[in-house]
Amino acid sequence: MEGYKYHVMLDMKSKLMLCWNVFYENKTVSFRITCQLPPDYWFGVGFSGYGEVTNADFVVFWNDPVKTHHLQDSWTDDKGALHSDKSQDYYLNKARTEHGLSILEFSRPFDSCDDHDYLLDNGTTHVVYFTSKGTPSSCIGKDVRQLRHGFQRVQLLKPDVNLPSLPSDVWTFDITAPKVHVPGVETTYWWYITTLPKLNHKQHIVRYEGIIQKENEGIVHHIEVFHCFGNNPVKPYSGPKVPEGKMDPNSDLARCKNVMGAWAMGAEPIIYPEEAGSPIGGKDFSHYVLLEVHFHNPHLQTGHVDSSGIRFYVTPTLRQYDMGIMELGLEYTDKMVIPPGEDRFTLSGYCIADCTQMALPKDGINIFASQLHTHLTGKRVWTKHVRNGLELPEVNRDNHYSPHFQEVRVLRRPINILPGDALITECEDSTVDRRNVTFGGFSITEEMCVNYIHYYPKVNLEVCKSSISYDSLYNFFYFMKRMESVDIVINEGIKYNYNSIPWLPINVHLLDYVYQTSPISMQCNQSDGHRFPVSSFFTTYTFNMFTIPR
Repeated sequence: MEGYKYHVMLDMKSKLMLCWNVFYENKTVSFRITCQLPPDYWFGVGFSGYGEVTNADFVVFWNDPVKTHHLQDSWTDDKGALHSDKSQDYYLNKARTEHGLSILEFSRPFDSCDDHDYLLDNGTTHVVYFTSKGTPSSCIGKDVRQLRHGFQRVQLLKPDVNLPSLPSDVWTFDITAPKVHVPGVETTYWWYITTLPKLNHKQHIVRYEGIIQKENEGIVHHIEVFHCFGNNPVKPYSGPKVPEGKMDPNSDLARCKNVMGAWAMGAEPIIYPEEAGSPIGGKDFSHYVLLEVHFHNPHLQTGHVDSSGIRFYVTPTLRQYDMGIMELGLEYTDKMVIPPGEDRFTLSGYCIADCTQMALPKDGINIFASQLHTHLTGKRVWTKHVRNGLELPEVNRDNHYSPHFQEVRVLRRPINILPGDALITECEDSTVDRRNVTFGGFSITEEMCVNYIHYYPKVNLEVCKSSISYDSLYNFFYFMKRMESVDIVINEGIKYNYNSIPWLPINVHLLDYVYQTSPISMQCNQSDGHRFPVSSFFTTYTFNMFTIPR
């Protein structure tokens, strides 16, 4: 890893590791691949939309029968067959063998203007790989699907931010897993209740980072620490995650919701701006937390014991501002749905100007990090920033979003949100493999569309989200009853009526139009759950302020 800022272990068996540096000044990325494979093996590393080895962009390395080395910019078609790219846009810098490791160093641009090359961006990147025995004279036509392959998710284009140094009085504490015996299954979410240090006076967290056991780097996928609210003790727990739809809302575990720290594979430390910190300790501050570790074990390995976690850096010298976390997007409600069988369906949630006008201080707030969140159908997520009817640069965007890779991402530049600004969070969801309507809600099989923004100074606005108004939704149901003779029964409730609709293309388009043009209801909620005194119902006229010139 020497000389490279970032790294991710792709495959533990072959010790296949990808290291990289990002150069924004000339929009290129330099890579180093190391692997421990016998001389008669060949391999490829590349990128695809969501981890598929079909329709992927690869750089392939092999030795031919006369031991000549080859590095080739390649791509796969929809059947997984390798093709040589006519435009060779991966540039080999060095190739060598060292201590039994094959080492390749090369570079490529963010955007090569080649249709067969993956466009690198600052969202999630699915890094794909394959390994295979043999010394082929050519890799053309080889079916990658038949080779040993896999993928990892990273944020490849990390932000080039100037990070403040740590204060001299900083101290640390770790929240780690209790020597978990990792099951030999592909996906495990492990929960563990533990405690924070007891502090009599408020202090500030100024940084946190993942601490990952070296031998488990390839299977510890992501980690989150959730703060548990309330003054009562939380019962001990160490075991598999309780599915969201099966958790008792009154249980101790249900109290552990507020994100304190989040790490994902390939993530760098989160360092707060020098003027802000996350408060910890003091009177009535709960010292209970829930640690969640996601183990991704695609090769079903056994025998791993893990004590990975997150390290927090704390200073007793309070900074100028407390930082806060605010929820943007859609309410968790069954009023919003995604029809079945849709390749992409877009839902939008609004934080309207009336809410920010009332809740934000004169100089506004500064967003420095963002965590996008959906459940299983989310494919793309972004948040727009609108001021006086004009769309400003987006807050955050992930064009290859995965619900299994939800890290807090520091923005390249803080974004100032002023009173009267609007924020629109949109999610593209795919339900091609579902036969029934997907409802909004808390269960993992239901959907969410949320952006948890990290900002300072902390204000009393904690939730700024919307959904379609009840009147508009029932007008839609009545229309479907009259025009389509749908079995709409108002007293049966929302889910019954949505499920009664035949989701033909014309009805899907109609629902999309209704969501885009109908009045909305607003959640403009304070930290204690009470709403700011703005109307919770906005007519279609409200949408005029979101009209963005093109």
